[in-house]
Amino acid sequence: MLRRSFIQLSIGSLAIFSTTSSVLAAEDPTSSPSPQTHIVAMTDGMIYDPEIITIAPGDTVRWLNIGKMGHSVTAYQNELPDGAPYWASGDFASENAARSGYPLGDIPGGESYSYTFDIEGEYGYFCVPHETIQMVGKVIVKEGGASTDGGSSTEESSTQLGGNLPGGSVGAAFAAVGIILTSLSVFLVFASDLYSYILGDPDTGPKSSRIAVFFAGLGGLLLLILMIVTLIGS
Repeated sequence: MLRRSFIQLSIGSLAIFSTTSSVLAAEDPTSSPSPQTHIVAMTDGMIYDPEIITIAPGDTVRWLNIGKMGHSVTAYQNELPDGAPYWASGDFASENAARSGYPLGDIPGGESYSYTFDIEGEYGYFCVPHETIQMVGKVIVKEGGASTDGGSSTEESSTQLGGNLPGGSVGAAFAAVGIILTSLSVFLVFASDLYSYILGDPDTGPKSSRIAVFFAGLGGLLLLILMIVTLIGS
């Protein structure tokens, strides 16, 4: 868990560094854009995070496996722009070769695969063992990269919100439900004690420690509800 958190923190640091470099370059009219490396995480939730990424020609995408389960990065041959060579982890020459050659091209946990995109267009790709459960992604290559795509930044940020937890957005949903149920259980335990005490059973009266736990659980529940309302409204 600590190792995964460290990797995710590293991904975030790389993203911040990449964005800062782009801004500094844009402020200098005499400088030419430098090629960037963009990180796409592969998780045990069988997703690419972000699923869709927009980059500039000459940029590199690095697919980093932050989970324990192996994945591949395999281009759809019929989704390559005109003139673009075929690419896939394992350096296969075609989609058929990548499919039949698997597990060659598998990327184990903690390892990565990188590819540099020079030709503009859209590149669809997939994970060979998890294609049937829709582990697919897309790289969009165009001049200016993500800086000129108003919708891409929001879409990627929304995807990364769930990707910070194991299992992506599914993991985030389960975490939210778990916190709600835990807080609700604490609330009900204290409420039961209080009800018994009111009915005249002093042995079940609320203790100071239980009162503290109750307010901590109630505070966490209210904070979580506020976060969910804020996310829905954003």
